[in-house]
Amino acid sequence: MDSTDSSTIQRKQFFIESVARFCDKCGTPYTVDDLNIVQNTGASTIIHFSCHNCKSKHIATLVSPLGVTQRVPVNTDLEESEMQNFLSKNSFSSQDVLDVYEELKKEKLLRV
Repeated sequence: MDSTDSSTIQRKQFFIESVARFCDKCGTPYTVDDLNIVQNTGASTIIHFSCHNCKSKHIATLVSPLGVTQRVPVNTDLEESEMQNFLSKNSFSSQDVLDVYEELKKEKLLRV
């Protein structure tokens, strides 16, 4: 989704200023080269930060209904390309989780 056009650079700079200016792990200031916009729906944006100093990775979701923003940081080891892969997958239901649980219990791979 990223490019080097001026509007993308301006959006990245906005996210640095409004979401995360510094790496949570080492305190190094982020640059526009340290972040990628993974997904932007208009109402929310998923941003992948990768510190150029300590190499830690960070995901932030910016939700901006009615001009209000909320930062929900998640530390991760996922690369941006891996995130893109997961975002394209279908979601799973609560029943799917219960089915896996029952299979693990049946195969004695899970202690209850």
